Amino acid sequence: MSTHRIHNGLGASERLQLRKQIETLFRCGEAFSVFPLRIIYSLLPVASELESPVRVGFSIPKKKVKKAVHRNRIRRLLKEAWRLHKHDLYAAIPPGKQLHVFLVFTGTESLTFTTAVATVKGAQHRLKELLRKNTQL
Repeated sequence: MSTHRIHNGLGASERLQLRKQIETLFRCGEAFSVFPLRIIYSLLPVASELESPVRVGFSIPKKKVKKAVHRNRIRRLLKEAWRLHKHDLYAAIPPGKQLHVFLVFTGTESLTFTTAVATVKGAQHRLKELLRKNTQL
């Protein structure tokens, strides 16, 4: 694990915000699904040790969830579930690397907090397995 101080929030340094980074992730990243999420990820070299080991983004398509109120609620639930359980994944990131992750909601029904937590934990567990395989190669 890097020397980056891990805090309990989900700050700007931990969010995937730059259009260039998001486009590169969708173009070159790998993907898998844990219903109701599609996870796109890519492991990249980190620019500096002070950066967060993981950058994450969330998307809830308007086509799947029509009302903005419901989209915002789902986004809040996913962000909170990620924030609470991110530390498990941070420990699995190799030094000198940064993981870019984008979570895309593919379900059509509303989400409960327990479902969001279970889904995010499942996605993080799968990411840890994939990272372990990639570092062994």
